[in-house]
This record gives sequence, C-alpha cells and structure tokens, in this order.
Amino acid sequence: MAPRQGPHANDANTPLRRRKRNHLSREIIVAEAVEMLKVGTLDALTLRGLAKRLGVGAMSLYTHYANRDALLNGVADHVFALFEPPASEGPWQDYIRNWLWATHRLFKRFPVAPTVISWEGRVCTAWLKTWFPIATLLRDQGLDGLEVAFAMDWFSTGAMSFIQSQAGAVSTRQPGALAFVGELEPAEQRLALDLWSDFRKIDTLDVLQFGFEQYVNGLETLVRNARGRNQLAKTASN
Repeated sequence: MAPRQGPHANDANTPLRRRKRNHLSREIIVAEAVEMLKVGTLDALTLRGLAKRLGVGAMSLYTHYANRDALLNGVADHVFALFEPPASEGPWQDYIRNWLWATHRLFKRFPVAPTVISWEGRVCTAWLKTWFPIATLLRDQGLDGLEVAFAMDWFSTGAMSFIQSQAGAVSTRQPGALAFVGELEPAEQRLALDLWSDFRKIDTLDVLQFGFEQYVNGLETLVRNARGRNQLAKTASN
C-alpha cells in the first residue's frame, strides 16, 4: 500500500497552496494541528492560525470542524485511535501492566497525546474510550461507586504524570542539568555531583517498570480492601 500523503505533499506541477485549498480534508487538518502542537502550546492552536499554516481561509476549516473544541476532539480521535489495547485474558494485574506500557508507547510516539486528553475542564471522548476498560476491570474485581472513582482518580493522574515525567527525564539526568550547581553550598554541590554521576546511568525502562509495579500494587491494595469490606458486610448481615 502506498504511504498516505501528508499535509505537505506536493508535486512539481501543482502549487502547494492550490492543492491544499482543493483537497482539504479532516486528515490533512488534523495532521497539521498535530504538527502545531509539537512546537507550541495548546492555547496556540487556533482555527485561524491553523488555516494560515494550511494556506486556506479560516472558513474552509469550519466546513470540517464547527469550532476549536471539535478540532481538538478530532486530534484526540486521531491520536488515541492508534492506542494498542492489551489482550484481556490472564490475571487482571497483567492487563494493567500491559495497558500502562501501551500508554507509554503511544505517548512516546505522539508526545501531544497527553495535551489533548483534556482542555478547559473538558475530557475528550477518545481518551474516555481508552480509559474506561480500567474502570470496568476494577468493577469486575469488586470495587463500586466511590471506590472505583477514587481508584481511577489516583491511578490515572499518578500514572499519566509519571509516564510524562519519564519522557523528559533523560535530559535532566545529564550533568549539563547542573548549570547552576555553583549556587549551592559546598556540601550540596558534592551531593548533586555524586547523584548526577549516577543518574545518567539509569535506564528509563527500569524506572518505568518499577513505577508501573507500584501502581499495580496500589490497585491490588484497593481491591483487597474492598473485598474485605464486602466480606465483613456479608458476615454482619448473616
């Protein structure tokens, strides 16, 4: 299968601007929006700015996306459609581990993915579809109501932040990160130099594996506690 032409595709006989105007599609719009998010903030992504990059009038985008929220939801749909969900067989703990690794791979492939999970208090539908299987799994393990909400809040905010932080950890582990070490006290300077001499030897995958196990352990604790409470309730009612 021939590779799909990107938003910058052109040939020698067709002006770029005219091709974009005549062949504008949702795929082209989303691809260019992703490129904008790679180099700018979420606030910098506007329909007017995107139209300028595409060489079209802003009204051309409204044919495909009614507003900026619809565009961001479209970007999220594109990104999270490439999420590779783990197999459902086996222990539920393995599903959690594999889901975390799949999320890590997606964030690594698309660094903009965490950016479009939510904006201005709104959560995209594509992320919810990716995230809901964890909630369903926890319900199957005996959590209910507030217990599920608590577990999902702790798990998702903690794990997503952890995965994102590790994406940039390689650069901050390098000695060059100590640009202002001279401002520390002598004892603190020595400690910093000792730590950073070892930081650069750390394998990010080892850190991720260790961290993911802590999230699995935390969910196991919540499940175990819920089952214990349920058992006590049944005993008391008999």
